[in-house]
Amino acid sequence: MPRLLLPLAMGIGLGDWCSRSICLSGKMLWIFLGILLLLFLTMSMRQSFRGRAWFGTGIFLVLFGMGILRIQQNQFWQTPKHFSQQGLSDTLGIWGKILDTRPGPNSFRVVLKVKAIQKPKKQWQESDGKLMVYLKVEKHQRLPQLGQHLYVSGIVDETKPLLNPDAFDYKAYLTRQGIYHQAFAPPDGWRIDSMHTALPLTLRLQKFCLYALQKYLPAGDTYAVGAALIMGERSRLSQEVKQAYSNSGAVHVLSVSGLHVGVLAIVLRWIFSWVSLGKAAKKISLGLELISIWLFTLLTGAAPATLRAAVMFSLIIGSRALVRQYNIWNILAASAFALLCWQPNLLWDIGFQLSFLALGGIVGFQPWIYERWTAPNAVLDYIWKLTSVGIAAQLSTGPLSIYYFHQFPVFFWLSGLVAVPLSGLVLVLGLILFVLESMHLPASWVGKILAFFIEWLNRLITAIQELPYAVASGFWWETVATLGMYAILVLLCIALYRRKLSWMNAALSLLLIWGLAHWPNIFKSQKQRQLICYHVPKASVMDIVQGRSALVFSNADTIPETMAAQNHRYRLLLKTWHKVEWGTSLQWGTSLQANQNLLIWGRLKIGLCDGATATQAPSDCDFLLLRNNPRIYPEDLPKGLKKIIVDGSNRFGTRRWVRNMAKEKGIPLHDTAEEGAWILN
Repeated sequence: MPRLLLPLAMGIGLGDWCSRSICLSGKMLWIFLGILLLLFLTMSMRQSFRGRAWFGTGIFLVLFGMGILRIQQNQFWQTPKHFSQQGLSDTLGIWGKILDTRPGPNSFRVVLKVKAIQKPKKQWQESDGKLMVYLKVEKHQRLPQLGQHLYVSGIVDETKPLLNPDAFDYKAYLTRQGIYHQAFAPPDGWRIDSMHTALPLTLRLQKFCLYALQKYLPAGDTYAVGAALIMGERSRLSQEVKQAYSNSGAVHVLSVSGLHVGVLAIVLRWIFSWVSLGKAAKKISLGLELISIWLFTLLTGAAPATLRAAVMFSLIIGSRALVRQYNIWNILAASAFALLCWQPNLLWDIGFQLSFLALGGIVGFQPWIYERWTAPNAVLDYIWKLTSVGIAAQLSTGPLSIYYFHQFPVFFWLSGLVAVPLSGLVLVLGLILFVLESMHLPASWVGKILAFFIEWLNRLITAIQELPYAVASGFWWETVATLGMYAILVLLCIALYRRKLSWMNAALSLLLIWGLAHWPNIFKSQKQRQLICYHVPKASVMDIVQGRSALVFSNADTIPETMAAQNHRYRLLLKTWHKVEWGTSLQWGTSLQANQNLLIWGRLKIGLCDGATATQAPSDCDFLLLRNNPRIYPEDLPKGLKKIIVDGSNRFGTRRWVRNMAKEKGIPLHDTAEEGAWILN
């Protein structure tokens, strides 16, 4: 199965990288696959193995072509039935089914599966596609729920592109989900379809389980963590709780993953092991295990990691039913193969990648790590076993975590000793609570025990997070560096299993090359000089970089500033950055002077015009930054102005006024809301 998985993944990667005009069309692909299938059948009927190279090549090409075909079929917006292909300019309304909901600070976010669009003269026509809708909700309005149908009327536009360098690309993330457009609906621009209010069985069960948790758990972080850990419902988690679990290396327990499916499978097998069953009854028990695992997977949202575990346990249960042995690498690759055939965009999903890498690391490295030390008693042996699992998982997922999140939890091994057993216990108690509540039996005692363990889990995770040097942050690895580190890990794994020094020498040589390759960037960063004005809605953030230090002018809250600027600071390999208020008078080194409305940086003059403090523009500058909706007129513009910069603190009306004024005066304009961050090297 790993051999079959490789060409499929390569085909998906090529099909995603190439545009549709470069790749083969759908009809040509079917012809291509038909020819290769004929080759496959011809070679399979040969009695001689002399043509096995052609046979293998045929299989490889068939799967490679299938990967291209599947990713091309997932380009939903290119189908004629997609609502964007039917004309958005004259669309009056959209009707569809709610696939996902998420409350936000300013609006209620809904993912809509579009089923029909309304054209002029109230004509409805069948349509398809997904739409991200931001709903403005009044106090008297009832919030929409999963599975309900919604009418929406509002301006539909393409999702916004990345606006800040090296920040999280939300547009690319939505594209992987098949979402290419978004809409903003005012309170009177949406309503729930009263004719389609019945919810599917799984959503009704999910609602019942969340109600039971809300009934028996204290409000706040206890309920939020319980709902996330047992049901995969993360919308109530506070930023502080997310940060604590992330910094301690236990963030994986806040979403239902393979760990939870594994705990459920162990509990089910333990229950059925107490009953002596015949052959027919054993197959029935295996069927009940399978149904329970998939029901739990669907109830908790069917995340990629949960799907991976569900498919793997399905294959294992199938092998037990057929009384066949199985190989864990085959099972792992087969589950990835099945999921990628079903949904090829999962190849780029972070949860999918981390889940398979974690299990691959545990299978590959954990036995070797565990054998390095023999514990003197059962308690220490259990602790060492958990620790070895954590080390193996971090070995395989660490490079990818650094690539995506640019940090590494130092005490992951300690949080694993706490989070893994407690999260398993919380899950079992939660399932008992649901059973008792559904049977109308007293369940308050289970709720109290469950709340006790969740609170202790939160306390211990917070304590680990507060340890000195709990997080090593500031890493920036490019794609090539990450792939190089995985090549080193593969060579190391081969060396451990084959016990040959040549493989170990190859791993160490590649590690040396990998380390030396970073030095040119470090030397280059010593001489860098850059000014970056980020786009942060309703705020202003600007970095002035000299070498590996930066001066930060900011009035933004910590979270929006971090989301906009932190990754770029990591990419520039900055060691320190000092935050100051706008309008502060200071001198930084020998090349930067700042006062209320002017920054002099070397030979450049950057003027500031602030509407909040009524700061007027200077009489002479090269660039003029406008912030907080200043009242500025053509006669107020400085002489010799090369460019006007409008940042995210300005309203739409101010940006439109300044754009018209700059056009009349013939001065270039940079609007961060449209063009992204302004960078001056």
